[in-house]
This record gives sequence, C-alpha cells and structure tokens, in this order.
Amino acid sequence: MVTKIWIVRNLALALTLVCLAGSSQVLSAAAQAEDPIGMLTVTGMAKVNGQPAATGDIVASGSTVETAKGSSAVVSLGKLGRVEALPETRMKLRYDTTSISILLTAGSVRVSTGEGVSATVITER
Repeated sequence: MVTKIWIVRNLALALTLVCLAGSSQVLSAAAQAEDPIGMLTVTGMAKVNGQPAATGDIVASGSTVETAKGSSAVVSLGKLGRVEALPETRMKLRYDTTSISILLTAGSVRVSTGEGVSATVITER
C-alpha cells in the first residue's frame, strides 16, 4: 500500500515537472514572437544587403537598404514604427525592442516611431 502511494506521488511530481517545462517553452516562444520584425514594402527597385528586394521581404536588424532613382522602400517595424528610404538612399538599419538607429550614407529617410520608441539618424558625409 505504501509503495503504491509512493509511485502515485512520484508520477504526479513527474507530470507536474513535464507540464512546467512545456509551459516555459511556450512562454519563451511567445517572448521571441514579440521581437520586432522588419517587413519591407518596395516601390520601384531596392536592394537589401546588396541583393534585389521585393515587397514582403524581411529586413533584419543590421541590414543595409538601398533604393534606386525614383524608388522607395518602407520598413514596417510593428509597434516600433516605420522607416522610409526615399529615392537614391543607402542606409544601415538597426533596431531592438525600444529603439531604431539608422546610419545614412546617401539620400534621405523619413522615420515614424511608436510611443516610447527612440530613433537616431546618423549621417555620413
């Protein structure tokens, strides 16, 4: 009788630990889902990291975005805001959960931020 109770208790403890481990993985995945993702919208011709880009492409933090003459590209960052690269622009875009940083080497950009988000544009001339 004592052995059966001991087995049931150990089984209950093991099941509890398995459930806790599973829920921590779900919470970890949910936290990763909140990380900002840059979604690109292109009008005309643009490149990301030197490769031709199209609407719907993902722009990771640290990427270089270039637009051709008469073209533009918008990187939508969800709650962070958005960055628009105007014609003949070359920029390196970095972002995290609270800030947007742009190194502008040519052209011009238009930046809109969400509440509590800081934006920095550094020009290289």
